[in-house]
Amino acid sequence: MSDDFNFEIPDLPLEVELEEVESEEIEDESGGAVIYAFLGSGQGGGRLAEAFYKQGYKKVLCVNTANQDLSKVDIPEEQKILLDAGEQGAGKDMEKGEAAASKAQQQVLDLMKRKFGNVDHIMITIGAGGGSGGGSTLVLVETAKLYLTHIGQPEADKRVGVIMSLPTAGESASPAVAKNSEFLARAMVHYAENKLISPLIFVDNDKIKKMYPKLSVTKFWPTVNATVAGLFHVFNVITRKPTNFTTFDTADYMSIMRSGGCMIMGVTSVKTIDDNSSVSAALKSNLDKTLLAGGFDLKTASHAAAVVLGGTEILDQLDNTAIEEGFDTLAMITGNAMVHRGVYSDDKPRLNVYTLIGGLKGPESRLQELSKFQKIGCAIKEKEKPAKVKSSYGNRLYGE
Repeated sequence: MSDDFNFEIPDLPLEVELEEVESEEIEDESGGAVIYAFLGSGQGGGRLAEAFYKQGYKKVLCVNTANQDLSKVDIPEEQKILLDAGEQGAGKDMEKGEAAASKAQQQVLDLMKRKFGNVDHIMITIGAGGGSGGGSTLVLVETAKLYLTHIGQPEADKRVGVIMSLPTAGESASPAVAKNSEFLARAMVHYAENKLISPLIFVDNDKIKKMYPKLSVTKFWPTVNATVAGLFHVFNVITRKPTNFTTFDTADYMSIMRSGGCMIMGVTSVKTIDDNSSVSAALKSNLDKTLLAGGFDLKTASHAAAVVLGGTEILDQLDNTAIEEGFDTLAMITGNAMVHRGVYSDDKPRLNVYTLIGGLKGPESRLQELSKFQKIGCAIKEKEKPAKVKSSYGNRLYGE
């Protein structure tokens, strides 16, 4: 065999110099103890994600199949992705929304890698009744977990949550909206109770509408979204606030956020401090009236917190027994839950009680109301697969 080669060996570089890519990472401006990112989908989810953006949570991406809705979300254009559903919008078809999100999953993940950088927890914001938001939910949950794994965060299931708005009675008059809402809500409860997401927060637009009966059409949605984002924000920032009293620290807060199940939050003002039952009465009012969603059995909670925030002069006058009775009330109402406490002061002339309760089972009574608007129910028993929902989206949700 000849040793001659009729082939010229080229010079190959032994070291490859890569161009440095300018970082596009968005800086969080919330001032909270936990770095959150938000993925908003659909019209309702996009509006809610925008409210968090305005609170300083700048690590926000929004997706939608309808450009006219996406264009109205007030966040930078480079933080938006238009999903291809083959036409403008998915209507109320969740399978179209799911297919469009699946097609764009790598694009969404790549944009997260460019923009998010380090995050501790990712929240998906959606409206339950639509095709884009509802249909894309599980794809976005999967994508968020992939991203957290990519950046080295452990236990991704505990670091991806969902904030889902339930429709008003007027919106539920559409059978498609009611059916989508109940199916998706039950599916996400299934995920939350099995600790595949944490937490699941329901925003009940029908209940909030009754809380703000005099709001005009133009002010209703901005008020609702600002209320949700603002209340969520309070618990994240107060853990960084120093106090001379009882501390609700970051570890306490995260034990609730990562406890699985559903989570509710609320706030109420203490109108008088004349007797020792004042804080306790305010806390009961909080749980009865000012939560963003109802229908929960509070005895199923695994974790809870009550945080008292008052002006220095008011706290000087308030008997400590009143605060202790308030904390004891929350412990009694939530049964065997681990109850965290916090007492903080500032210079404002008021006394507020903030409540956070996690690890709850789903709001069965509220979800049953959605069935009233459907010709055919799609009841899903606890931890069981749907008996009558036969679709590729239903199969994806329940792993069939």
